Amino acid sequence: MENNIHKEAFEAVQDFILKREKRMQHEQQKVAEEAFKGEEHLRQHWTLTQLHIVSVINDSEALVNNAYLAEQLHVSKAAITKATNVLMKRSMIESQKKPNNNKELYYTLTAEGKKLAEIHDRMHEIAKQRYIELFEQFSESELKTVIRFLGEWSKHME
Repeated sequence: MENNIHKEAFEAVQDFILKREKRMQHEQQKVAEEAFKGEEHLRQHWTLTQLHIVSVINDSEALVNNAYLAEQLHVSKAAITKATNVLMKRSMIESQKKPNNNKELYYTLTAEGKKLAEIHDRMHEIAKQRYIELFEQFSESELKTVIRFLGEWSKHME
């Protein structure tokens, strides 16, 4: 028999998902407007993978290739290839080969790519600050329960 608290929890999750879907596009728009201020020419449709790629390249001290990006971002090499092709076409990254290895491509950011990486980092900071404001409404014990719940939910998505 279904427990009332389970029913209430299910309805809360369902309500959260529906509201999140409706609000996500609007919220992303606001964050993007704030983050791209002064760099509107870079404001195009970017996938999260593309944005994360420029960020990883920007933060990396080592040479960055498809295998490294796939490992860091937990996506397939094919997804990386697709995203890097778009980034190269839009002049955000450049590829080069090592003199002794004509097969493997390594990526570096262009000046515009560095700006995009900085914008992506700003977007993360804006989002992080909004989450921190939300977290401050809960006790440490409540947050630990939320963390445990989200961890278990993530396992079910694998």
